[in-house]
Amino acid sequence: MPTCRYCLPRPANPNRVEVAVLRRSTLFLNRDQRFRGYCVLVYDGPHAEALEALAAGEYSAFMADLHQAAAALRAACRPALLNYECMGNQMRHLHWHVVPRYPTDPRWGYPIWDGQPFEGREIFLPEAELLALRDHIRSHLAAA
Repeated sequence: MPTCRYCLPRPANPNRVEVAVLRRSTLFLNRDQRFRGYCVLVYDGPHAEALEALAAGEYSAFMADLHQAAAALRAACRPALLNYECMGNQMRHLHWHVVPRYPTDPRWGYPIWDGQPFEGREIFLPEAELLALRDHIRSHLAAA
């Protein structure tokens, strides 16, 4: 699908930093770190908009990537829990939002999206700190 920003070859996204290429997806760390460790796992296979559209082997590999990414985030960030969201409302390409949650986060006990614009409420880490977090998550991927 030539107009899909998540299809390969994928254009650079200034809002995310690549963590690692996994079996059938790529893990990206969001630059907005309101939820420390917030990542997006983007499906790298041919354009697909729904989990049920994947062949069984593709689905299994994508879910294995999700499992690996979640285990690495849990080990690296030590959240109280993880939220997983695969919606497709705005970006119609398979991807998972993997969001570590903490009792101190701004939406604890609620979904991260509250209907209000995100603009002006972002938390941007200094570049060196963001890259250190990326490297910390990356270091846990091999063990996951």
